[in-house]
Amino acid sequence: MAPKTLRPSAAAFRNAGWLPKSKQAYDSYMERIHRRIQSGVYRTADALLHPVREFKVFIESEPTVYGEFIRMFDNVDQSDPNTPKDYNELINMMNEIFREAPSFGDLGPPLYMVMAQIMNSQGGFSAFTKENLNVQFKKMFVTWSVYLTSTDSRSVLNSGDQGWFSTAALDALMAEYPGRTFAQVFECNPEQEYYGFLSFDDFFNRRFRDASIDRPTGPLDNNIVGAACESSTYAYQEDVKAMDELFIKDEAYSLHHLLAGRFVDEFVGGTVLQSFLNTTGYHRWHVPVNGTISKIVNVPGTYFAQGPYTIGEPTEDPNIAPPYLQSLRFFSNTAARALVFIQADDSNIGLMCFIAIGMTEISTCQVTVFEGQKVIRGQELGLFHFGGSSSALVFRKSTVQIDGSYKVPEVPLKINAPIGVAAV
Repeated sequence: MAPKTLRPSAAAFRNAGWLPKSKQAYDSYMERIHRRIQSGVYRTADALLHPVREFKVFIESEPTVYGEFIRMFDNVDQSDPNTPKDYNELINMMNEIFREAPSFGDLGPPLYMVMAQIMNSQGGFSAFTKENLNVQFKKMFVTWSVYLTSTDSRSVLNSGDQGWFSTAALDALMAEYPGRTFAQVFECNPEQEYYGFLSFDDFFNRRFRDASIDRPTGPLDNNIVGAACESSTYAYQEDVKAMDELFIKDEAYSLHHLLAGRFVDEFVGGTVLQSFLNTTGYHRWHVPVNGTISKIVNVPGTYFAQGPYTIGEPTEDPNIAPPYLQSLRFFSNTAARALVFIQADDSNIGLMCFIAIGMTEISTCQVTVFEGQKVIRGQELGLFHFGGSSSALVFRKSTVQIDGSYKVPEVPLKINAPIGVAAV
């Protein structure tokens, strides 16, 4: 039986940008999308972006998927003017979202905001776990990524009310760097247009100007384990099983699924430390131990399938994390993700694994190291594109002692900071 799951609060996810700051912020965003749709801009199929049009054709040509896309709206509150009422309206809303880069605001990931209610349905779960449907989602995300890496996407890098260089945005981005400017902390050129950033993605994956000042590694001893992402603890679990139940309320990690069948026997009885990132924070990953990159595996998976044990749970209480955000362990076993196995120089640590886990539209995981490469703790390992997400460190049984303070949900993990040592 899995240990009782302790999860972060709704406030922690809200502070990390995963939930709207207020119902007013949510309503305002949804009203803007609906105004665009109702203006008649998307009333013909030709007005849909090509991958969105393909997505619509796929739904309507697959009888089982079509039935699920009808059923997932059965329990949607039809009186809520901001919630999509059927799959056609959902597709039009997707089409609107994929036409622009995310602006600064108090919303949360926009596509997740649109899909929250239908994700919380049995029809939604059944559809969103289908491999062929997730292939279609991936096509849309790839097209969006082309736009978000283009110069056109810089339109949101401005000082307007919803611009990323507005006073409110810079205050939020610099909250933990009091008395310093954005340009003092991050690589950029404030004298150039768009601060010198080449695209929205370039801005979102900004680098520290001097990580040794803002995120020092401390001693680079072989026995030290550092935080691989700028994040907060979601869950800590010891004695992880090779195969475990994924459909129970008290979440568990199942190594066979988590590691996509790789090196499972090595990690039986081991430890998992999972965290979640701030959607507007630092999105690069850093190497957690001195060692050598042993194996890299990119795992296709789901994007919008929340834990089945949360289906139908209330979503309205602002003081309780919504069902999807109570599902991050389940997501680590099933979502699109990148696995980076590292053979640590310290023989007591040995083989370990870093996992970058995509969440909803924030799903692109790019590894920037290669197999056989010698790495030093604190150097770049890879990055998420288009927002924050989740990550996990997996250790073999009795090989690492994680500092007890990092085992508790919501505790900040500062990238590069020592969080554990090799067990002796």
